[in-house]
Amino acid sequence: MSDPVDKGKEIIENEIRVLRNTGMEIKDGCVACHVIFAIASRLETNEQDAADLMSQVLTSYPALNEEFINTVEDVHMRSRTKALNFYNRGRETKDRYVESYFKNALTELYTDAAKHGANTALRKVVLNYLSAYLAQTLGIDFHASTEELYYILRKYEDFDNYLEDFLGRFVKELKPNI
Repeated sequence: MSDPVDKGKEIIENEIRVLRNTGMEIKDGCVACHVIFAIASRLETNEQDAADLMSQVLTSYPALNEEFINTVEDVHMRSRTKALNFYNRGRETKDRYVESYFKNALTELYTDAAKHGANTALRKVVLNYLSAYLAQTLGIDFHASTEELYYILRKYEDFDNYLEDFLGRFVKELKPNI
């Protein structure tokens, strides 16, 4: 089995099976991140290539995509209440966390724009906004909402096309004002 998609599919199926058989315990981790790291480790590749392969596999195998999102939902929504970890900390600790993540996020966004172009960075901003919006309106955690969003983008090509059209219109609207 030398085809990367077949290898990726096998790894994803195995990781879902392991998660289901161990009661979905991955500590405070994210299901998608866990699978991406497993792919990266087993195929000896970087995380970005592993994430791309995972997306390609899940797009190619709708039933596996369904099983994957069900696992994400079980871990992120049913079996844990993730916000308690942050809630139980003191105010100063919370402030330091938020300040640190705020600066890291802006640095990451700037790096993405510099390395991959402004359109890639803008797409990331919009997708993060949509994920936050879904999390807030549906009452789910951010990881789960992000996976729900990517699930829809993989399942329905029209959504991705709509997003690309929106980004094009959005950029045109911004240009006269810059």
